[in-house]
Amino acid sequence: MNYAVRNFVIRTIGIVFLVLAWAKNRLRGYSTPNLVQAEDVGGKVEYAVHTARAWRRYLPATVEIRGREVLELCPGSSLGTGVALLGMGASSYRAVDVFRLASTEDAALFDKVLNLLAQDHATADIERARSLVRSPDGGFDYRVDRSFDIPALVDGRKFDLIVSCAAFEHYDDIDATIANISKVARTGCVATHIVDYQTHSRWVRERDPNNIYRYSEGLYRLFSFPGQPNRRRPLDYVRAFEANGWKNVRVVKAQTIAQADLARLTSGMASPFDRAEMQMDILAGVVIAEYPG
Repeated sequence: MNYAVRNFVIRTIGIVFLVLAWAKNRLRGYSTPNLVQAEDVGGKVEYAVHTARAWRRYLPATVEIRGREVLELCPGSSLGTGVALLGMGASSYRAVDVFRLASTEDAALFDKVLNLLAQDHATADIERARSLVRSPDGGFDYRVDRSFDIPALVDGRKFDLIVSCAAFEHYDDIDATIANISKVARTGCVATHIVDYQTHSRWVRERDPNNIYRYSEGLYRLFSFPGQPNRRRPLDYVRAFEANGWKNVRVVKAQTIAQADLARLTSGMASPFDRAEMQMDILAGVVIAEYPG
């Protein structure tokens, strides 16, 4: 089937949204890390637990969260994910970010996260987590710097588990970020990163999730701004982790285009996204890698 007319229309609409996103960022800066509103406490609690459970689900079968020192990259507006990981038995948690978006939360929200987890996890882990989130000893910590110098932000510490959710697609240089986390990965560290490869403008995303791949690099970067989706595909993550010495690197498909919609939603891609190796059927994936030291 020929989708030329549809592609032209949705591409034109997409350009309008690119311009609007660029203008919004110029006027307001970066302030919306996810779709959960800051005042939606229940939504933030459910998001935190759901995300932590997703990380656990995608970990290799032989790897447990229990006893691991965890580093989360760019948690956005909530540190609830870290609280959930501590409730699952992690020994410590540190989050690092470019923007200070999670500095206004209180212990009440963290208690709600742990209460939701309590039915499935050991009481000792839950109570230890409650203690850690109130303690200033560094077992639960959050550091922010616009340079995003990860080794400096973690004060020379090493980690057993490095995670992120919907963060990596916003980094301008994923190679540099992976090189930096490699410096703070302990032998046996596992990286688990949930990556959203789709268009982020909600109206377009619902109708044409691959819209950002319809434009040449020059046109797309003409309206670039901090945090804009970087358009890196699964093979880019595999290559970057492997180049930094990580092993058993793979991308697990978390969300894909339905077969009935595949031809329509993958036609009209700009080069190089028109190649089979780009796996344009993948809308979200989990990058998993192991650091041998």
